[in-house]
Formats: sequence, structure tokens, C-alpha cells
Amino acid sequence: MIRLNSEEQGLLTDLEAMLVEAEPGTESLPPVLGALREALRAERAVAYGVDVGPERYHASYAHCAGFPLPAATVHAAIENQVSAWGEPWGWFNPARPEPAQRNRALHFRSLTETETARQLPLHDLSASEVGRRLGMSEESLESTRERISARSATIFRQLGVENMQWLRTLVCDGPVLLGWVGLARAEPFTEREQRLLQALTPALQRRLTMETRLRESGLMSTALQVAMEALGRAAWIVSSSGRVVHANNAGRARLERHDPELMESLRRGAQGIPCSGPLTMTPLLTTGLPPHYLAIDTGTASSAAARVQALSARWSLTARESEVLTHIIQGETNKSIAGRLGCAERTVEVHVTHLLSKAQVESRSALIARFFQSS
Repeated sequence: MIRLNSEEQGLLTDLEAMLVEAEPGTESLPPVLGALREALRAERAVAYGVDVGPERYHASYAHCAGFPLPAATVHAAIENQVSAWGEPWGWFNPARPEPAQRNRALHFRSLTETETARQLPLHDLSASEVGRRLGMSEESLESTRERISARSATIFRQLGVENMQWLRTLVCDGPVLLGWVGLARAEPFTEREQRLLQALTPALQRRLTMETRLRESGLMSTALQVAMEALGRAAWIVSSSGRVVHANNAGRARLERHDPELMESLRRGAQGIPCSGPLTMTPLLTTGLPPHYLAIDTGTASSAAARVQALSARWSLTARESEVLTHIIQGETNKSIAGRLGCAERTVEVHVTHLLSKAQVESRSALIARFFQSS
């Protein structure tokens, strides 16, 4: 086992700090790539992610340092190559990297050496050891080498790295590839430099896992909002301190009533204190984030039905207008309501216009607020 000296340990600490201290939501790899390239005396540095689709792959991100070509050209070359491959390529499978290669720094010979001199890809190892390190049999090494020569030669030569040695790590979260991070230069990398990249890999994994979760949260937040509106009852996302971070339409209307009893129930529920009444609290656990809770007023649905009946009489609503009101307070769109009632969307728009007039409000959100605020 190679131990890092004090200078190398200091460098590792600085690189880890760059990953930890970068603001959430910002890309941390570009500055780290530049610093790592300089520290390991590499000529080139690259990092990219792969989105595995049903028909082809895409580069989810790509960063580079040290290339004489414009960054946009490098990015386009990576995207073109990645999207052209709809099956495993190179010495690993991006859809599910081999366990032997996950989060492990490996030192590869140049494409020219493996292509013309027919050298094994990894330095100074027997065929059996290379197969073990790459997670493949000795028999598959030659066929894989040929496939790499046929597929990778174009982009290697396009980027001017066909004669360079590579030191790279596949940063993974379990079987999922978070990022390919590599450095290249003409001379082979030393064992100690390989050890430094290996030591940095856990910090890369933690940071890329967080960045992946943040990217996914953008999609998940939209899905969560849709799901919460479909509940048909007041619902809130509450932090462990009792702060409401999101609410559906019915939930916002309840908050606008400035109900201290509701706020106290949400606060107590987030602290793990059993709630009285029809409020349920479901923990939402996300890696890297403190606990949050989905709070649902289970009494909303039954009370809403009685409220619709009472307000229908007060506002002189027709039977159809009452039906439309029931769906509006559940957060449904006009298109969705039309589908449920088996009528044209334009017909629903007319009913909504009548509802706004009879309730003496000017907007859909004001109608929902008026509905829940009415005694």
C-alpha cells in the first residue's frame, strides 16, 4: 500500500475542500479538474456523465481542461461519440460498470500502444490480472481491444490524445455511473499519482451523488407538485423545524387563513410528536438532506364535500357548477375536468367563469381560497 507524503496529503485535502465547499447547484468538477491536472502534471483532463436511454446514450455533462481545442468542440465530440453508441463500449459498460472498476483509479496505456503494439490496456500486469481488474475474462480482452480500436480511434485522433496515457476513475453510486473522470499525458503516470486519484475518488463520489440528486430533484419536485394536487385534500411539505417548504392549492388556502392551530400541529408533527385530529405525517428521506415530512389533512376530503354542498346553496350554483367546483378545489385543470365530466373543455371554461362570478372572485386561486375560508 502506497501512503501519501505530507505534500500529497495537503494537496488531497485542498481538492476535497474544493468539492465540499462548492455551492450546492454549481458544477464542482471544472475547478477540481484544473487543479488535479496541474497537480498530476497532466496535459489533458476530462470528466463526463452518461445518461443511458432505451435506444442510445447521451452525455449528461462534459468538462475538460488543457485541450488546445475550444471546450465546445471537446463537448460536441464527447456527445457525438456517446450518442452514437447504443451498447457497452470501451473497457467498461456505462449502463452498469463492472464492480471491479467502480470507484477505482486505473492506469491505461495509450490507444496507439494497444492498437499497434497490441499491448494489454493496463500497465505491467498479466492478462489474468488485467481481466480481473477490468471485470472481464482473458478471452474477451482481445475482442474488446479490437472494438475500442474501431470505435474510439476517431474521437481520440480528433482530440489529439491517441498517443497519451490515461489515468481514470469511474465514479459510481452503487451500480450507477455518476461520472468518468480522467487525466492524460504522454508519459506514464506513477503509482503514487494513481494512489492520489484513488484517494480523491470517495470525495468525488459524494459530490457527484449530491449533484445528481439536485438535478433529479428538479424533475421530482414537478412530479411531487402534480401528485400533491391530485390528493384532493390540503397537503404540505414540512421541514424538521416545522417550516412549510411547499403546499398544494388547498394547503396554501389553509395557510392564508393564518390558523395557529394548524401551524402548531405541523410543527409538532415534524418533531415526531403525535398529531391530534385528521393530520398525518409521512417522513421523506433523501440522501444528503435533513428529514422532511409530507403532511396531509385527511379530513379535508369529507369536510370539502359538505362545504361544496353548503356553498352551492349559498352561491346558487347549478348541479354541474357544483361538480366543477369539486374538481377545482382538488387542483384539477379544465382539460382534466372536461375528461372526467365527458364534455368539451370550452364548456368547463364557461362553468368556471360562472363560478368566479357567483363567488365574487377574479381568479381560480382566489376561488379556492374563498372556498376554504368560508365558514
